[in-house]
Amino acid sequence: MKNYVIIPTYKEAENLKELLPLLTRYNVIIVDDNSLDGTEKICRKYGNVKLIVRKDKRGLASAVMDGVKSIKAKDANVVVADADFEHDYGRIKDVFNLLDKNDFVECIKKGKRLWNRGVISTAAKRFLYALVPESMWLKDPLSGFFGFRTKSVNLDKIKPVGYKIMLEVFMNLKKGSAKTHLEYDYGYRKHGKSKLKFKVITEFIGQVLRLNNYRVLVFLAIGVFGIFLNEFLLYAFYLRFPLFFSLVYAIVISTLANFLMNHYITFRNRSNFIPSIIKFSVVTFFAGLINLGVAFYLSYVIMYLIANFIGIVLSFIFKYLLSENFIWSMPKK
Repeated sequence: MKNYVIIPTYKEAENLKELLPLLTRYNVIIVDDNSLDGTEKICRKYGNVKLIVRKDKRGLASAVMDGVKSIKAKDANVVVADADFEHDYGRIKDVFNLLDKNDFVECIKKGKRLWNRGVISTAAKRFLYALVPESMWLKDPLSGFFGFRTKSVNLDKIKPVGYKIMLEVFMNLKKGSAKTHLEYDYGYRKHGKSKLKFKVITEFIGQVLRLNNYRVLVFLAIGVFGIFLNEFLLYAFYLRFPLFFSLVYAIVISTLANFLMNHYITFRNRSNFIPSIIKFSVVTFFAGLINLGVAFYLSYVIMYLIANFIGIVLSFIFKYLLSENFIWSMPKK
């Protein structure tokens, strides 16, 4: 069995000077995005280090995958880590030991983080869990420190965009793969600046939407369509029936249409029809109460149209979360 440590870098030369002496017992693959900061000179000093310099590409995820593709062994153990000393390199040996009986190892930070990074991480984690419930096994889904066996991952299905490559690897594990966690003491960057920028955040949002198969956007589009359908039906029925009955007919038909479209399009018949429509009816009722309650309460302090809009947004979030995790929840494996 071949063991490899893959470290993606960009302008991390000062950190590599201190890091590489700690990794002499491993096969190390440094994938550098043409830093031009002396990284090549440093790597040449170590016989166990393979350097890949990418002159036309950028991004942590694609760097890791290029490192994986450079491994000739069909079945290899891979540990991925950053070069900034936020990860505990002394635990790499423990990750490899766990990979003897597991296909995937998630390394979980413990200890205090910078408050702003902690807030961003928590918000991103909640966003991910809400849209991709399958990811909830991961306790630290934004981590860049993890290990896996190459033969246990559908590598050809991974889309290496952005920075959160562990999430992609996890979501493409083959059926029946054994998984485990490993805690480590969180450290702080020694040299250089953090790569966390607005672009990284937007790429993560795009990644989550893709892993969500854009269900939330389809759900939103169907909801907007339902509003127009309701208005059209109300107009059509009111030409022949009293207002009360027209309202009832319009609400019932548009709500049923909303359910059918979400059942067969958004969630693609993910659960049985009868239980789903019963749950949908209950959730829709409470979503309506939330909309009404929030709009009525806030109308005392802000313009009623704004209050109603806030109520619509909150009821949408409530309804989508329960649609994803209750009405059409994924079958338990």
